[in-house]
Amino acid sequence: MMFKQLLSLFPILLVLAILFLPLILVDIFIVYLAGGYYYRLIYLILFLLVFYLVDLGLNIVIDNLLKIVIFLKEGIYNLVLGIVDIFSSYVVINFLDFIFEKVNLSVEIKILIVFTHILLVFLINNYQTDKNDDRYDYNNIANQKLSPSIEYEISYLLQNEDVVNCIEQIKKKYPDIPKKEIIKTVRKINNENKKF
Repeated sequence: MMFKQLLSLFPILLVLAILFLPLILVDIFIVYLAGGYYYRLIYLILFLLVFYLVDLGLNIVIDNLLKIVIFLKEGIYNLVLGIVDIFSSYVVINFLDFIFEKVNLSVEIKILIVFTHILLVFLINNYQTDKNDDRYDYNNIANQKLSPSIEYEISYLLQNEDVVNCIEQIKKKYPDIPKKEIIKTVRKINNENKKF
């Protein structure tokens, strides 16, 4: 029974190991270069995995508490969050170093691991924010009206062409305009022309 429970944890641990593999490799390299002590490599990997999981959980809780308690401008909020993240990560790594007897890390190694961890989290958050900003800008562009000259051109084309050919010709001439916006404008102008 217990063996089945342990076996059921294997896929979860495998996914976590794959997700944290780049961080683990960077931190093992830091510990190796700085001359940190660990009894076996597996103890160091286990130490780092527990550190990542506890730190991630603690950072999620702290982030949500700060959002509830503190109403600051975004720049100041990010600064406060960064300082609290660094402090909490350092506390977590010190606590784990105290618990794990097979791993002894110097203060310099702990600080390097914390700053590496915070830097990677910061870069990932900025990458995600940039992606969201790009998507937001695209949606704003898609919701804008076409220029009057393009609308006039569509109106002129509809006099001689059907709706489908008009859409295709406008899309070929203006490939940067989303097709959805072209379709919407062509239908609108076609309906207006039918009224007259």
